[in-house]
Amino acid sequence: MDEIDLAAERVEVLNATAIQAVLGRAETILSDGICRTCGEEIESDRLRANPYAKNCRDCADEAEAKAKLARRCGPR
Repeated sequence: MDEIDLAAERVEVLNATAIQAVLGRAETILSDGICRTCGEEIESDRLRANPYAKNCRDCADEAEAKAKLARRCGPR
């Protein structure tokens, strides 16, 4: 390997580390109680069960159904 390959590898490792740090912080922020998708209030029982919930039940169900379909059919 030459110096360019080593530098590129270091950049990849640093980027991956930075991305993981950001994602980790996003998961530890308590919800503000407003759905990020529709803007409606998140159900109180949902917030009691998961204080980090970012979406209301309906939007979370819809997002999960879309993700499940994407996994089954591949990207569209």
